[in-house]
Amino acid sequence: MEIIEGFFTDIDIYNEVVNNWDLNFKLLSKSDFSAQLKMISNESFSLARQKLTGKTEQKGKTQKGFIVFGFAVNNTSFYWFDKKADSNNLIIFPKDNNFEVVSYEDYDVFIISIYKDYFFKSLEEIGVNTQIPLYDGKSKMLFLSKTFSNRFSKLLNYFLNSDLKNDKKNDTMIKTIVTTLIEYLNETNYSYKNDKINKKDIALKKAVKIISNHIENLYPIKQLCVMVGVSERTLLYAFKKKYKVSTSEYIKAHRLNKVKQEIYNTKRKSISEIAGKYHFWHMGQFAKDFKKQFGILPSEVKNH
Repeated sequence: MEIIEGFFTDIDIYNEVVNNWDLNFKLLSKSDFSAQLKMISNESFSLARQKLTGKTEQKGKTQKGFIVFGFAVNNTSFYWFDKKADSNNLIIFPKDNNFEVVSYEDYDVFIISIYKDYFFKSLEEIGVNTQIPLYDGKSKMLFLSKTFSNRFSKLLNYFLNSDLKNDKKNDTMIKTIVTTLIEYLNETNYSYKNDKINKKDIALKKAVKIISNHIENLYPIKQLCVMVGVSERTLLYAFKKKYKVSTSEYIKAHRLNKVKQEIYNTKRKSISEIAGKYHFWHMGQFAKDFKKQFGILPSEVKNH
């Protein structure tokens, strides 16, 4: 088994560690990011427990060829695409591997990735119909019983913290985890969480897309509201509800994350050149804003 374990306070280093998931983290809060990760994996299975502090926006792709499940523990709440989720929900990732999560101060989740061939072979061994809607490749958010959630999290924790040197024992544990999950889903009258997407949610989605796709264009909030068809107050409410920050705070955090990412990845451009690209012209104020957001100065990223 391959093991990855560590505690991180730099979001860029954490992005590199989890790069097999093609993750992109954006820090929305002020210099309070930390991540605790333990991941074990082989060619057909991986299990990770991820604990984060700080408000983050996570986008990316899961490993190709895997069916991925996730569920939160310890009263964690977060947004999965446009739906609010918590520790009562089991997430089934879509088959296109894309995902989008907004997490808050105390984010604690298990991620289970099962190679498709292994997963469907397990279904056949148990005698489950592989054609039922639960396994159609679409993103799902299911309700979990508290009893199962507690029992399953104990099983996952036991595996994460066990001696992983015995391959035969590891294979038995993996089979137990996969079988336990499939049997529960097969025997339970599960229900989907289908929150209706309202006008605010649609406007928010459009606004975030505009901000992301036109990050080098600094649209005034009034213009942004006209473009998405809602009032400033409505858009502010939508940002506060999902991201726990205001519209202007989200835009500024998004731009600062872009600057940090470019400073981190680009050695040829100067900091002032990169900052100016994203409309930070006053370098003294920019440095203060940058340190407030990430806890370090731009020059410290450059010298990393």
